[in-house]
Amino acid sequence: MVVRFFTFLVIVIISFIHCEWASAADNYSFPASYYLPGDAFFHTVITEKTLKKLEENPDYAFEYNRSHWNYTFPGYYSLSLGKQNRKLAKQIKKAYEEVRYSMRLLRLKVRGKSPNSISGKSSEEKTEFVEINGPDLFFYNEDYDWKKMQFAIKYNEHWHQELMKFGYPNGDYAPFVKTPEAIIQSWRFSTVVPPLSVQLPDVPIIKHRAVDAPMIAKGRLRAIMLPDNKYKRYYKRKNYLHLIEITNEGYFTYHASEGEWRQSGVKLDNK
Repeated sequence: MVVRFFTFLVIVIISFIHCEWASAADNYSFPASYYLPGDAFFHTVITEKTLKKLEENPDYAFEYNRSHWNYTFPGYYSLSLGKQNRKLAKQIKKAYEEVRYSMRLLRLKVRGKSPNSISGKSSEEKTEFVEINGPDLFFYNEDYDWKKMQFAIKYNEHWHQELMKFGYPNGDYAPFVKTPEAIIQSWRFSTVVPPLSVQLPDVPIIKHRAVDAPMIAKGRLRAIMLPDNKYKRYYKRKNYLHLIEITNEGYFTYHASEGEWRQSGVKLDNK
């Protein structure tokens, strides 16, 4: 109990103070982490580009989302769903279409010269439209009770030991919901909530380097799709928020009302 309480104090100190000190032997302080063994979920962002890759390759490995790839971040960067979750992958596409139809419109930005540019200068630069508001997706074990335990909380009791394996004794717990209540909840139930069940790649861990070889899900998963990344509002179940629960059998829409998630609709796969 003393060790767990000490760990809790470390979480609070790192998460809220974010002091800039570092030991002389370690100049790699406070990087955000990708998936660490013991985390309850794997987080990614879904775009049309992602769905196209998944359609072309059923074993496509989803990429952990921390705004962009950084090879110096600790943790495991990608996850393949495995054959047992092929139907789940199809449901993710349908849920994405539901988000775009009824929850959040697609937004794009232009890379290169806009096709509507009034500039008279010729340009050989390729015009590319990039999706900038893809919905967030959290993969969990199929039996995870997200209504009771909520989501976007890691529940990782051994996060500090895992960071040390990657050479970051001063690494950041990097909570998604940065409130005292959420961090206390993560610490309090870290021995109760099982970690995401994955097969880690058989590759050595190199200090100060992320592992980009994909993990593979061991069992069936479920996923929670959020139209945006306002995790604190979802944690507090603010009224009028919407989300989608995705399983191998179908997807289910929910809305928040009076501090509870209430089911709005069901779309089952009858095939």
